Amino acid sequence: MSHQQATSKPASHVISRKARIWPEIPQEKVLLPGAPQLPQGPQVGTLSFVLFNLLGMGLYVLIFSTFKIGGGAQFFLLPFIAISGMMALGTVANFLTQHVSTKRKSKTLMERYEAQLQEVEQRLQGLHWKERQARLDLDPPLLPPRPEQQVYQGLSIVPLIERGFDEQDTQLWARKPDDPDFLTVRIGMGSQPATYEIQAPPTANTFPDQPRLEASLARVQALQERHNTLKVPITVKLNEPGPIALVGTRDRLEAARELLQAMVCQLVYHHSPEEVRIIILTPRSQEQAWRWATALPHTVLYDPRQAEEVVDESNQRHAVAIGAGAILEHLPLISRELGRRELLLGDTRREEGQHLLPHLVIVVDHFDLWQDLDQPSAPQPVVSPHNSIQRTGSLEHRPQLSVSPLKRPEMTLALSGPTTLGVSVLCLCAHKADVPMNSNLLVDITHIQDDKQAGKGSYTLQAQVRQLCPNPPPAITCDEVDGVPLQALSYFSQRMFPLHVNRTKRLELRTQVDLRTLFEPPLDLLYYDPFAYWSDPMFRGRDAKGKEMPMMRIPIGTKIGDEIQYLDLLKDGPHGLLIGQTGSGKSELLQTIIMALSIIYRPNEVNFLLIDYKAGLALEPFRHLPHTIGFLSNVSSPALIQRFITMLRAEAMRREIRLKEGKKSPRLIIIIDEFAEMAKQTDSVLDELFTITRVGREIGMHLLLASQRPEGIIATRVRDYVQYRLCLRCASPEDSREILRRVDAAYLPASIPGRGYLLHGDNQLDLFQAARVSIPVTLDQLYVKPNGIETPVDPTNDVLIAQLAAEK
Repeated sequence: MSHQQATSKPASHVISRKARIWPEIPQEKVLLPGAPQLPQGPQVGTLSFVLFNLLGMGLYVLIFSTFKIGGGAQFFLLPFIAISGMMALGTVANFLTQHVSTKRKSKTLMERYEAQLQEVEQRLQGLHWKERQARLDLDPPLLPPRPEQQVYQGLSIVPLIERGFDEQDTQLWARKPDDPDFLTVRIGMGSQPATYEIQAPPTANTFPDQPRLEASLARVQALQERHNTLKVPITVKLNEPGPIALVGTRDRLEAARELLQAMVCQLVYHHSPEEVRIIILTPRSQEQAWRWATALPHTVLYDPRQAEEVVDESNQRHAVAIGAGAILEHLPLISRELGRRELLLGDTRREEGQHLLPHLVIVVDHFDLWQDLDQPSAPQPVVSPHNSIQRTGSLEHRPQLSVSPLKRPEMTLALSGPTTLGVSVLCLCAHKADVPMNSNLLVDITHIQDDKQAGKGSYTLQAQVRQLCPNPPPAITCDEVDGVPLQALSYFSQRMFPLHVNRTKRLELRTQVDLRTLFEPPLDLLYYDPFAYWSDPMFRGRDAKGKEMPMMRIPIGTKIGDEIQYLDLLKDGPHGLLIGQTGSGKSELLQTIIMALSIIYRPNEVNFLLIDYKAGLALEPFRHLPHTIGFLSNVSSPALIQRFITMLRAEAMRREIRLKEGKKSPRLIIIIDEFAEMAKQTDSVLDELFTITRVGREIGMHLLLASQRPEGIIATRVRDYVQYRLCLRCASPEDSREILRRVDAAYLPASIPGRGYLLHGDNQLDLFQAARVSIPVTLDQLYVKPNGIETPVDPTNDVLIAQLAAEK
């Protein structure tokens, strides 16, 4: 499927993350019944006793009949003969009685033992089926099983490609970073130890004349061997240290590529694009094999500076780099993002064990030395020993890639960085010599076995999963390796393309906030209409007489959970203080406040008086706003400061007079940057300022004083006059305590400018990320296009002034 086909699909479907329903995997212990102690039959010595009695009786008879004993003495032998015969008969009768009783008792014990074996066997069969079904529910196959695949017999299977891909699909994007199977993907089916435990009985004493017991004991041994292992999905974890290499030598390379594609599909189905992003680097020769991946929501190019909620879907770029040009364009982006993450790992405020999201999975296909890579002697004819393809001509006019991306310096951190960096590498290799040095796991496609019974062309893939470490554990054999045809990949990507996650509130602060995204609808410079935003009812209220009035409430950033941070100049003001050391984002926050006020309120409602003591560039862009009635720069001499105070005093008197006459005046926002330096030049300037503006709320005058450090003056003069305090990163804990009465601002991350605290209301302290206004714009956004005619926007306020005059 081409990318153009994917983008022509209908409206997107929003998928909400749901509670995960885990299948029950048995953890029981099954004790096999012990062999019964069978009673022993009558001893052979009993028969010997009978024999001796019979011999004695015969001897008496012989004496009685042979020798003539006078006087009738021979009759005295008759009792001995009778006694011997009776003893022999009694012994025989006792022997037969014991033998029958022993046989009957042994039969009863064996029947009971076999019944116990039958019960245990049925229990083991149930546990065996239950665990196989549970593990298959966790990691189902992508495609329906073939009829000859006996490994799925008796199990209920719903392959991924036949699922709903909608709100009713409970397993779609179900895996979360805290789940034990996060970043775990299936590669096929194989034998694994059962989670339930089979405890063997003690060894029984058997006798040669007990064949039934010997058969039962053999049955017990067979039960152990049959149920100790089971055929279940074989999985690999991608968030382990080092790359994972798939090796398919000779004719098995294509099978290894199909396995890699199946792993990508498993990753895409089970993980949300909020938490997993995929980057694919592949040669031009494999364009057909990977073009389908451009339609996956997980391959949208990740940009941490861009708020994902406002990304224009029609302008989305995908991180599927096909060919040398695209790869050389993506490699610096990968290096830059990993460098940014390495800096975040050094943030002392970051919680230990916290995941860096989204997790990046970089997939690198095999690059053939002769077909896909540029040779050093490119201008000369080159003949491949494999396919005898000749390549001639110069490579000067196209991007050159002479080594695999795995050997490029931009990939060093991805291949050798810690797991906390949040990146994994999956690579396809045609030879074991191509496996990266720091690889942790090797999936070796070792065998392709033709299945003649299944018909022509069918086959079974086998693989060995080996850990690459000293004294490795035994390799895991994957008897049936997953694979997926190209048609199924295209169908899968078509089903995934329109899906978008229903984004929940984040539990952490953003590092970048665009001021345009804080308005509803988001501010679009191309179609910006100031009059529409000046009439936004969200920022307008009514006074006691029911007349419409500006609320003087503006968005300045976001808090935890993407909640908008507002600054209310009436409820929190009227006067405020902004402190932030160099590089903390102080100037940017001043610009955000001015820009937000000018976007929301009309020039006849809000005016600016901007004072820049050091002639910096922070306030310079706003001198042409229709709201700005005064801009003073480089106010360093006492004479200029005094003129400013005199002008301010006259303005306060004028406003008091208009107030008494019942006339309204626009609210005047007085912003003084580097006021501490100004106070050092003229000791009385602060007293004069607060004397003039002591009734600021009534006459509509608001002060915002900005400085890099408190300079020891806060406690004595300013603290009692300002109502709200904006504090970015401070140079020392003492400075932070001076402003916030706590040291937190001194430990804000230096790598994230704009991070700060707002102390307002009844000592309410909010941590927020200030919005930025210095966001780069394209050249198209600097032009308005009425009736298709491109006209540059006037950088001054002449156009707005003309519109205001016409409106009036």
